[in-house]
Formats: sequence, structure tokens, C-alpha cells
Amino acid sequence: MIMVIMNWLYIGITSFLLGYAVLSLFARLFSYHIKHPVSVFLAGLAVATVYAQVYSLFSGVSLAANILLVIFCALIAAFLRKKIWSFLRDIANGESKTFVKRGIALIVLFFLFAYGTSRGYLHFDTGLYHAQSIRWIEEYGVVPGLANLQARFGYNSAAFSLTALYSMKFLLGQSLHTTAGFFAFLSSWLALDLYQVFTGKRILLSDFVRIGLVFYLGIIFSQMVSPASDYYAQLLIFDILILWLSQDERRKEEDQAAASYAPYALLCILLVYAATIKFSIAPLLLLVLKPAVMMIQKKDVKNIVICILTGCLILLPFFIRNVIISGWLVYPSAAIDLFNVDWKIPKGQVQYDAMEIGVYGKGINDVTKKDMPITEWLPNWFDALKSLEKVWVLLTVAALMAGVLYLMMMWLKKSGKTREVKDFALVFGVLSVSSFFWFFSAPLIRYGYVYVTAVPLVTFGYFYGVLLKRVKREQYKKILHRCILAALTLFLLVRCKGLAADIKNTWQQDYYVRQEDYYTGETDSYTIDGITIYIPLENGQIGYDKFPSSPTVLDIELRGNSIEDGFRQNT
Repeated sequence: MIMVIMNWLYIGITSFLLGYAVLSLFARLFSYHIKHPVSVFLAGLAVATVYAQVYSLFSGVSLAANILLVIFCALIAAFLRKKIWSFLRDIANGESKTFVKRGIALIVLFFLFAYGTSRGYLHFDTGLYHAQSIRWIEEYGVVPGLANLQARFGYNSAAFSLTALYSMKFLLGQSLHTTAGFFAFLSSWLALDLYQVFTGKRILLSDFVRIGLVFYLGIIFSQMVSPASDYYAQLLIFDILILWLSQDERRKEEDQAAASYAPYALLCILLVYAATIKFSIAPLLLLVLKPAVMMIQKKDVKNIVICILTGCLILLPFFIRNVIISGWLVYPSAAIDLFNVDWKIPKGQVQYDAMEIGVYGKGINDVTKKDMPITEWLPNWFDALKSLEKVWVLLTVAALMAGVLYLMMMWLKKSGKTREVKDFALVFGVLSVSSFFWFFSAPLIRYGYVYVTAVPLVTFGYFYGVLLKRVKREQYKKILHRCILAALTLFLLVRCKGLAADIKNTWQQDYYVRQEDYYTGETDSYTIDGITIYIPLENGQIGYDKFPSSPTVLDIELRGNSIEDGFRQNT
């Protein structure tokens, strides 16, 4: 745990400095200043991830990469120190009434999530390929045709590059995996604003999403020790939704913010970053319609170009790594076939891998049954869900129907042109499209927690706001608010009970200094052109230490004289 805390301090300082630097640049371009410190950290983590990916194109992401990072951050601290101190003072002054209480709460959350990141359940896929992917980045950066050694390396989540950057193996002799937990801590910081529901007289739409975030944090608390890309992506989506809806709420109260497209544009850039972590969330990028329309209306061509170029800069190293690792722009999708390199994964294998992901998400274990009609796989898929997951899915279906009917009614009444209805329609519509994409592609529940919670919470939360406006008597409004408070209190008590159970199950584990290390499985081995390759003997899991590995004995060869030259199919 002590290692996690020290590592987090390093991550926090470097990501804050990187985030403040890049947002200061955008502040000049957009004449808009970020207000929430979590936004600064998230921007910095995005910069650090892109940096790690770019660095991996030339070398392993280890000591030298961190030395360069520290030098760059030191320069930022030296040149921007006055502005940084001013920003921190403004935050403290803006929350002067609650500064001490919020500070204490944040310290408690920091240590709580550091505890959860020090131990717990290492995801099955971490032993399968996450740990090996991270070690490849640490030691070699990127290797041509690496997906020939194991197809899952082709998934190339940007989260693995970030984890490699901050793993500190060169210093500690152990590869840390703390970044998922750090994302969770930042998300808990955003969720902390739920306290305002108890101190104020109303609950905002963004607060409903915070409730979903608290639920998800409870789900992953015992698992965030694992660097699983799903956790990063889901947490980022929750964070972006909360910040997006908070900005909508701010626009209603502050006329001067009504015309600002900057926060929405920046959140869309952050969504591009999220897509490099889990490309399947790409449909959420439809949210870009809002800042795009606002910028076009203002004829702000310069900033439109800047936003597009920024998005391209984030995507470029991700796509380059994809091509080097697998020969495909997006793996495992054979839809875009642009490159003819000797290490390219055969098209049939790519298609098979994509089908395997889809059928597995539907609860089907036989790829030959990929065309099974929905009437056959859906009942089995639903039966396999846990009780609470079934409730969320049913609420999502109800919310989708209710939301569509409501918007149709508004359109028929010609009441749908108000800004409030448009704001809801965009968020609801994008979440709906994303939910359908998830459900009909690979509906594994851990891929879609954000959809099955956010869709009903956003929809029914919006309806609650509409109902509250139509209630004229303050007495009835107070009753409604008390009902919400009672339900929220019960929910938080249940979450605290689950959290206490997670802590009780792990407090005796001896990880108060070091972090729980990666799993190490039993192995056999074979050679490829003199290179020893390990193969797992236990359910495909091999962990970190037995490196390099492949799932089985493969008929592949080195492309040159060393492992850095990469792998290709043996022809």
C-alpha cells in the first residue's frame, strides 16, 4: 500500500503539471478556464498516455521515459509556477466554506482507494495477456507482428502504455499496476459532490449519474488492482457524462457560459482519448455534434481545425501501434484493410477473433453458432446475469422506451426546440446508440455497466426534474426531495456495507508495503529461432514473469535476427 501511495503521488504531480500545461494552452485559444481539478488530472493522464505511446514507437517505456517526463514536468513547474499557485488558491477560495471538510473527505478517499489498489482480485484477462502486454511495452516498446505471438496483444489498449510508464519496475524490482485505481480515485472525487444533495434543496441530473458512478466504484473496488482496460474506459465515460451534464446545468444558471463551446469540445477530445483505451466506445463520440454546431454557428474555423488536429494527434500513435503490432488499423476488425506488411495477421484469423468476442459476450461458447437468432441467445444471456444486473437491464429497456416516447411527444407538441430538451435529447440519443452498439456487438455486462446504469439514471433523473418543475406547492417539492434523500441514503448504506465486506475479506493480506504482484502460472516452453517462448498450463493464464509467452505452440518465425525485429507467420 505504501508503494501505491508513493506511486500515486508521482502520478498525481506529473499528470497535474501536464494537464495544467495543456489546458493553459487551450485556455488561450478558447478563452475558457477549467474549473474542476479532476479535469486537470484527466487531461494530464491523457497527455501522459499519448507520450508513453509515442515513446514506445522508439524504445521501451521505462527509466529513460520517466527521466524525460520528470524534466518536462520540472520545466512546466518552473515556467508556470505563479499561474499554478493562483489556480490552487482560486480552488481553495471558491470552496472556503467546505474546504476543510472536503479536504478531509478527499484524504479518506485517497487512502481508501490506495488500499483497494494494493490488493484484491486480479482479473482473469490480466493473467491471460494484460501483464504480458505491459511487459512488452516496458522492455521493447512496440514490436512488429507481436499479435502473431498472441492475438490479444493486437487489442493494444492505450491503458497498457500508461501503466508501463508508471510501473516503476526499474526502481522497485516489481512492475506496479496502480493507474486503474488512480482513475477510480479521481472518479470518487467527482462522486463526492453528491453531498450537495443532502445540503441543498434539489438533486441535479448530473447527481443521478454520480449515483451510477458510486455503484460502479463499488463493483470494481476489489478488482481495480488489475489494469483491465474496461475499468479505465467505463470510469472515463462516467466522468465525462458528469462533467458534461454539470456544464449543461451551469449554462442554465450563468448567461455568460451559455455561448461557450470550449468545455464540450475539451470533453469530446477526452472522449477520443477514451476511445484509444477501448475503441468500442467510439459511438459516444457522437456527442461532438454539440460543440461542432456551436463552433460552426460562430464560424470559428481556427478552433475547429485545432480540435480536429488534437483528436488526430491522440489517435495517431494508437493507430501506428495497431499497424505495427497486427498489420491492421483497428484490431480485430477486418473492415479497414490498408496495409500489406509481412507481419500482418491473416484476415481469416482477424474475423474469427472478432466473432469469438461477439459470441462470448452473448454467452455462447461455440463460434460456429455466431448467427444464432436473438430469440435463442437472449434468454440464456439474461438468465446468466446477477439479480441486480437484471434489474439494471430491465430499467434500461424501460428508460429507452420512455425516453423515445417523451421526445416524440415533445416533437409533436413542437416543444422540443428548447435548449433543455435538446440537451437531454443529445445525451439520451448518444447513450441509446452506444447501448445498442454494445448490446448487438459484444454484450458482456462488464463492457456495458456504464450504459445499463447511465441510460435509466439520466432518463428518469431528467423526468424527475420535469416533474419537479410542474409541482407548484413547495410542500410537495419538499416531500419529493425527502423521498430522494431517503432512497439515496439507503443506497449509500448498502454500498458502504459492500465496501466493508470487501475490506474485511482483504485486510489480513500482507500488502501494506508492497502491492499485490501479478499472477505467475505454471508453464511449459518451446523455441522460435532460438528464443524461448513460454506457454501456460493453467486456463491460458501465465502472468508477468514467464516472458515472452504465447497461448500455444505456434508456427511462426522471427522477422530478423532478434526479438526486436518482430514475428510473422511461418511461410
